[in-house]
Amino acid sequence: MFKIKLEQKERVSKKEELIITLSAIGIALILSGIFIAFNGVNPFVALWKVITSALGSSYGISETLVKAIPLIFTGLAVGIALNSKLWNIGAEGQLFFGATFATAFVIYGPVLPKPLMLTVLVILGAVGGALWAAIPALLKIKFKMNEVISTLLLNYVAINIADYFLFGPWKGKDNFPYTPIFPEEARFDRIGFGRVHTGLFLALVLVVLLYIMLYHTKIGYKLRMTGSSLKAAKYAGININKTMFMVFLMSGALAGLAGVSQICGIEYKLHQHISTGYGYTGIIVAWLARSNPFIIVIFAIFLSIILKGAASLQIAMRLPAAVGIVMQALILFAILGSELFKNYNVKLIRGK
Repeated sequence: MFKIKLEQKERVSKKEELIITLSAIGIALILSGIFIAFNGVNPFVALWKVITSALGSSYGISETLVKAIPLIFTGLAVGIALNSKLWNIGAEGQLFFGATFATAFVIYGPVLPKPLMLTVLVILGAVGGALWAAIPALLKIKFKMNEVISTLLLNYVAINIADYFLFGPWKGKDNFPYTPIFPEEARFDRIGFGRVHTGLFLALVLVVLLYIMLYHTKIGYKLRMTGSSLKAAKYAGININKTMFMVFLMSGALAGLAGVSQICGIEYKLHQHISTGYGYTGIIVAWLARSNPFIIVIFAIFLSIILKGAASLQIAMRLPAAVGIVMQALILFAILGSELFKNYNVKLIRGK
């Protein structure tokens, strides 16, 4: 009879951590292939279809990048919170609240020159997301409420607030739940090809700025110190509550920008489906990337390939639309399981 023995690792090299992560992703893809095979489709053909539909044409590449833009924002939102060991599960709600905040200005405010109009909408989207994230921040600081629960439940509140306006005062003239089309001044410009828009530039600029802030400034040091050890942070004179509140605001602002990128870059209106779960997928992106802003971009594109490819499988091979969601879930569980091998040496020993 054999028993499993776990020995705590003192440290894990970057190379070993990368190998374990890639192995976990590989296992997830194998399990995804088995799931696809159970649906009567050759998994190798399906995988090739996923790759070619996402990267095999200029249209596929543009749509992959379009889906990656909100994932970069939400990945950054979750990632900056994880750097301080805070779980922001509310990026989806913050995305919707930021989009709703910006839409209010489009509907009730003046039409400004395009550069100024877009600047105002970006600021309002960030403010809206930050305000929504401030609620769980205050609940955690004042009442010690678990942020996983509060941020998750507030997603539904934010989405229902958006629904109130969509089914009420902002309802379209044809009686459908979406706002009037935004004017040209409230739309991001297209770049390159397809539907890729300047929101991509904004996302990449924030990636660089966030990396600099996290690893080369005093504020970033405080955030990472708070995440690594609360006792050490207190000993260093860091105001824990103030730091946590600031992290929540920055996280919510980034998620709010994901909402702005959707309504100003792709949809040109607010409606119920501006997000296909980008806030939740951002959790996977941030976790895969270990909260590193530059690696978040890579995994945002990786998961957008899966999302784009899974949509093509539904059309070309009549697979369920949930294939992409299942693949994401398997990747998440595989990565979570891989944490065991990053933290422990797993040995089989002969028992008595």
